[in-house]
Amino acid sequence: MIMTTVAIAVAPGRREEILKIFWMLLGPVGAEPGCQGCNLYEQVGDENVFLYVEEWETKEHLERHMRSARYERLLAIMEASAQPPKLHYNEVSCSQGMEYLEAVRLGTTAAVAPQGHKSVKE
Repeated sequence: MIMTTVAIAVAPGRREEILKIFWMLLGPVGAEPGCQGCNLYEQVGDENVFLYVEEWETKEHLERHMRSARYERLLAIMEASAQPPKLHYNEVSCSQGMEYLEAVRLGTTAAVAPQGHKSVKE
């Protein structure tokens, strides 16, 4: 999975305008082939700082999206940021869930394998 994050600071007076653009992205991007999630978050304590997150099944899906007209809207939001935007593309190779939390909380030593594999406990 590829996780894309963009953090932006909205200039005073532009919050509603930028939010409208984000709302126009969320549904359509989330429906694109290979998109596993598309969300927008507001920073606690500062309603003018947003974190936009996309999750893509493969690099190919993400790159197709990056060449689209929709992505140009995201680039426009980034250009409108009051501070330099923080953009990250993260490749996620392993995801763990409750079994990892349980192993840590119970104090057992566990090598938790990627999804689809059994955990190995010492």
